[in-house]
Amino acid sequence: MASNTSQPKLSIKLMVHKVEKRVIFAEVHSDFVDTLFSIMTLPIATIVRLLRKRHNEKLKRIGSLNNLYQSLLDLPMNCLSSKENKWMLLNPRTSSHDLCRKLTLNINDQEPTKYFICQDFSCIRLYSTGYASTCNLAICSNCGKTMNRETKYEDLTVKDDSDGGVFVYNLTTFIVTDDLRVIPNSPGSSIQLLCELGITDVSCLDNISFNIGVDQIFNLLEGALASKNPLTCMVFPGSHYIQGLGVSGGEPLVKNLTKVTTANSSRRLKLKVTMRKSTTKFLFAEGDYDFVEFLFGFLEIPLGTVIGKLLNGASIFLSLNNLFSSIFSLGVGEYIKSNELKNMLLQPQLVQKYLSVNQIFPVTAESSLLGSYCHSYSKQGSFFASLTRFKMPKKYEREEFNDVRFKDSRINGRYLNAPAKFMLTDDLVITPLSSFSSITTLGKLKVPLNDIEVHELSIGIDEGVEILDASLRSFEAFTESILKRIIKVKN
Repeated sequence: MASNTSQPKLSIKLMVHKVEKRVIFAEVHSDFVDTLFSIMTLPIATIVRLLRKRHNEKLKRIGSLNNLYQSLLDLPMNCLSSKENKWMLLNPRTSSHDLCRKLTLNINDQEPTKYFICQDFSCIRLYSTGYASTCNLAICSNCGKTMNRETKYEDLTVKDDSDGGVFVYNLTTFIVTDDLRVIPNSPGSSIQLLCELGITDVSCLDNISFNIGVDQIFNLLEGALASKNPLTCMVFPGSHYIQGLGVSGGEPLVKNLTKVTTANSSRRLKLKVTMRKSTTKFLFAEGDYDFVEFLFGFLEIPLGTVIGKLLNGASIFLSLNNLFSSIFSLGVGEYIKSNELKNMLLQPQLVQKYLSVNQIFPVTAESSLLGSYCHSYSKQGSFFASLTRFKMPKKYEREEFNDVRFKDSRINGRYLNAPAKFMLTDDLVITPLSSFSSITTLGKLKVPLNDIEVHELSIGIDEGVEILDASLRSFEAFTESILKRIIKVKN
């Protein structure tokens, strides 16, 4: 991504170690903290898409998820239950998407959320019910025509705050540590931090000003996904002090997840794993549409949900754990502007109301995006302000409509067609299954047919989280998760 000299810039103050070339902490204003916090609202697909614009070697920092994203891009359309489902999975948005466009530095380059209705508006008059979608590929549930007529959306829930700032008050300043702990600014906090780091001789320290644009925020994000020192990665990218992530994210995930319950928490999905007997090496897996749909669902999960709700703040990414914990710890009214905004960061919700029936994770969507956002005009022209969101063409303003609903792109609750079957590699490359592909794979790997064994596994929420965790940090997502269970049982 080329540097853009016209992009907005922020200036922050850094306390750096002159000898070791590392950042100790930064003193920042609310606009920088707003940008940091907004990272938690980004769905995994958005992070993958943004990093794909960077150098290819950076993709190792998101493990197998780039392959999962590419597999969905390459998925034949006949595998999908409706035309718009691929777009919806590749372009998920949270309810804070448009709010984040107010950030001074916003790394998400997606356009504002647009809403589309049927190209033939008269079908709403005929059926007294209209449908809206964020995708202009959607097909109208009333008449079957393409929903490509953009309609204006008036969000009365977004307030224009005169005090500035997006998530935190703009009159506050903060200290941000090298590993992304965000602390209210005070002389005592900075001195305590230096003591915690064992720094007693301040002559080795220097304070400098550093200008930050979108490119620098990208460097920081990449640093958070690759090391324990994202600020040092941003300021001194060649520093020998930069430390890797390590191999563990903290407490065992299954132990942490035992209290998580959802409507689908008892759902089990089947997966058939083929492995080599002599080496207990994963070769490939065969999955039905429901399991593959669950995997593709990883892409629509917001980062805050992954870090907080699924991995309980014990992910492989220490800095992102710290960032999430900082949001949780900061008080509402004193630092964060409202409980609603804090919840947007800690519990991001997807805009698309309808999630796959095969999503067994506790992912949440806005409960009634259009159920309460629809609008109505009576024949007398009276206007129900509490329901008004969508602006219809003037010639229809005096018509009477029952409601406008969010169009459900699923078929029988599914994104994919049944009974489609797929082949999966260890690094989450997913392709439609065929006998030729599995035999060809065994041939390429030079595995004799008498040296393979097949295991049928049952995947629930605990196993699913293990696969997600492994896919964030490894190109051996199945080996690093469920294969360990097979080997343990065999031994």
